[in-house]
Formats: sequence, structure tokens, C-alpha cells
Amino acid sequence: MKRYWILALLIPFTALSISIYYVTAAEDVKPDYYLKTLGGEEKEALPMTVQARYENERVDIQTNGSSYPSEQQSYMKRLDSSFYYLEELGGLLEEHRSFLRGKRNVNAFFEDEKGIAYVGFETGFDLDKIQYDLLDISFYQKGTKKSESFQVKVQKNKDEYVSILDVQVKERTMKLMISQYQQSGKYSTPNNSEYYMYTLDLDKKSIVEKKLVAAVTTQDKSIRTVITNIWSSGLIKPSNYAIFDRTSYQLNGTKEDTAEAKNQVIVNRDILVYDIWNGQMTTIQSDPVHDMLIKGNPENLSIRYIGDDLFLTLLSESSESRVLQYQLVENKLKHDVKLTLQDWQTEWGRAHNTQIANNRLYMLALGRKDPGVVIADLDTGKIVYQGVIEKKDELGSNRLSFENISVR
Repeated sequence: MKRYWILALLIPFTALSISIYYVTAAEDVKPDYYLKTLGGEEKEALPMTVQARYENERVDIQTNGSSYPSEQQSYMKRLDSSFYYLEELGGLLEEHRSFLRGKRNVNAFFEDEKGIAYVGFETGFDLDKIQYDLLDISFYQKGTKKSESFQVKVQKNKDEYVSILDVQVKERTMKLMISQYQQSGKYSTPNNSEYYMYTLDLDKKSIVEKKLVAAVTTQDKSIRTVITNIWSSGLIKPSNYAIFDRTSYQLNGTKEDTAEAKNQVIVNRDILVYDIWNGQMTTIQSDPVHDMLIKGNPENLSIRYIGDDLFLTLLSESSESRVLQYQLVENKLKHDVKLTLQDWQTEWGRAHNTQIANNRLYMLALGRKDPGVVIADLDTGKIVYQGVIEKKDELGSNRLSFENISVR
């Protein structure tokens, strides 16, 4: 019996810890925040949730009050779902717990009505170590409730590092977008990334094609070009395109890792659109898009890939703000909307969090007063809602750390 003494002590200690957790949670009264309407119609803000943290605990704030997701979860469930910060993965975890066990990289998921795919890669946190060249391919068929898995080998050198950016599946063909770059040091950045599209045959369980999609080719040492991937808003959902932001800077003669290098001048910037399924790369040809990319302050400019559209949002405190909507399928500019936000931003500060949905631009400002919210119509450019986040009671601190805006 002596060999079981550790287990005998551990069981009551674990039970006591969980009991303390439940008692503490029951006694902990948290402040109730809400989104107070200052102007416009409250119904405009009903789909909106402001996600924040109160004393390191997530709180969701809406027009009718706030909720703490942890209060709806058991202790074990909180531990199990802590890695799944994407809401879509939280739903998958509930329905397909067995298949998702051990799968953590949100960029490596794909889901549609037929199945779920995942591509696993040995990455680790120590980038000085050699990364393996084997991919673990997993696919779950919803109809048969059966899963399959196999391994394929990617082509890489020992000093190259690979990141999975996107997974798409159509019928029995998988498309896998990865970035690949040489790791020159533990804290180096992948500015020299090359982007490859792998095509896999799920029936043959093999790679049938590797294609270089985007890479920096300039030899001009006075120009530094960077290509970055623009993420789709539907991160695990079907998508037809891979979008890239290609920006060229005029170097000022200093070393690239110095502070002065941050003051580079943009000499050219464009958006590349790669059709995943026909393999064609095009550059967006639109004067309004190009002008915004070149002339807009990069700190105030955001680019979003939503559905089959691109949204370029330029927020300015000194002049008109602007939103461009570009249709990728028809390859044309759909909307060029000017927003008059100077008065609102003068009062509330510049918007730090934005979201586009329901033909609306949702904005959260954290600046000069309590956190403020404004919603603008993307057809007319008019503000249709203004609000402020306040407390319903006197409990707790006014200080919240804000993370995101979600819109259903």
C-alpha cells in the first residue's frame, strides 16, 4: 500500500482544489457593463459584442449587459477549451472532440458541410532547432463519421522554417498554402518569405504539385520589398483566393535592424490575388485602391478579406475617413464611401478596433473618455449608432482591457 501513498494524497487535494474553485466562483460578484446608446437606433448595435478582460477574465459586453463566459463552463471544460480562442473552433470542439484532440493551430483547419481537415506540423517554440519536414494530414468525413490520416514530406532545407497559412479542400483535392523562409537567428523575422501552394490528392495520399506563388525578386539594394499574407475573416471556411500585400520601401542607407529603418518611404504598394483553384495570380488594377495604398498612413490603414470581397479602411482624425470595397469575383471596385468621423474621433479618440459586417463598419475607440462605439452605414457613409461602455453598478474597477469586436 505504501507505493500508493502519493495517489492517496493527490486525490483529496485535487477534489479540494476544484471545490475551492467552485466556492470562489460562486462568491465572486463581478461588475456588470453594458453598451449605452447615445445616438441612433439601439437595434443597430444588437449584433455587436465588445470582448474585453476584467482582472484577466474575459467579459462580453452588449447593449443589455455583460456576461462572463467562464461562469457558464465547468473547471475541466475551461482547461480543455483554453487553447481554442477562435469561436468556430470552440463549436467544433463540442461536436468533434475526438478528432480535434491535440490539434491547436487555427490556420491549419478547414471545415465545410462535408468534413473537417487539419494539417499538423512540428513547429515548437525554439526556432534554433531543426524543423521536421513531415506534414500530418487528417480528414474527418461528417457523413460517414470516419477519419483518415497520412503523412507527406515537404521540400525544405534544414535551415528553412515553414508555417501553415491556409488549408482548402474541394472533393478529394487539398490545397495547402505555406510560407517558407531561411531562419537566420532565433529572433529573426520572415521578411524573405516565399509562399508555396501544395496540391494533395487525398485518395492517393500524396503531393501532386508544389508551386511557388509569391516571392521577392528585386535585386535593387536601395529598395526593400516585403510580401505579407492577408488573412481571410472566415479562417477555417471555404475560400477561393489567397491575398498578398506587396510593399516596396526606399531604404535610407542605414542597417535594416536599426530604429531609423522604420522611417522608410513607401515607393510602391499593391495587392496580389491568387485564385487557389485555377492557379492564376493577378494584381488589382484600380486607381482608388492604389492611391489609398500609396498615400494612406499605414498605421491608419487596414485591409480585410471578407467573403469574396476586399475592404480597405482608412481612418483619419484630420480629414475624411474612407472605405473601399473591391469585388474579387467581378474584379471591380464596388463601393468608395467617405465617412465623416472627425467630430466623433475628436471627442472619443481614434478607433483602435474595427469590424466590417452586415454592410456596416463597427468601431471602438479607447481614447479620451470612456470607451466609445460608433457604427457607420457603408452605403451612405452616415453614422447610424453611437454608444459608450458604462457600468450598471458600482462594483469593481472601471479599467478594462479590450481585445476585439465580434458581430454576428
